[in-house]
Amino acid sequence: MEIFFTAIGIFGAILFLIGDYAYFRDTLIGKTKPQRVTWGVAFLLNSIGFANQYASGATNSLWLFGAAAFATGAIFLASLTKGVGGHSKMDVFAIVASLAGVGLWMVFDSPLWSIFSTLAVVYASLWPTFIKARNHPESETGLAWLLGGISSLLAAISVGKLDWVLLILPINAALTQAYITYLLYIRAKRHRETAETPVHGPATPVDV
Repeated sequence: MEIFFTAIGIFGAILFLIGDYAYFRDTLIGKTKPQRVTWGVAFLLNSIGFANQYASGATNSLWLFGAAAFATGAIFLASLTKGVGGHSKMDVFAIVASLAGVGLWMVFDSPLWSIFSTLAVVYASLWPTFIKARNHPESETGLAWLLGGISSLLAAISVGKLDWVLLILPINAALTQAYITYLLYIRAKRHRETAETPVHGPATPVDV
């Protein structure tokens, strides 16, 4: 059974790398515009997540966090010249919140506190991308978020037991990436269909 969960963890990491490779490729050619703060914080959080999972005794789910740290680091570097954002008040807040989360992780030196601080930073750092995905879905690579969500779900399964300390981060990652996938595929499609629907004005009254 251990081999089974290991295989799931490795497969999840491969899916994650495939998705982020597509994102990285689209960034280099100018099709995708990564939000700098989101990806910079993502790289930081994935590195912390890897350390947290390692400290918590995880084995199989480490594959995903290792792959995530590598891939998000590459995308963050590309975003410095090909991305957007990093100067707004929202971006500054995300950066400050991220540094505060790292500080909490270092002060408490506890896997559980690290998880709580990480979750707070995740939502703060993803907020700029939530807005960008909602308003400009064409600036994102949907495949990356879709495969990222699936790989996070597989990482949760690969834990192989009901240990919430190990499950919170991958489950949260699956849910947040599923939401972005929804914005890029389902909501964007509905918005296009609505925009293409002819708007008919009120009927002209008939004189009696």
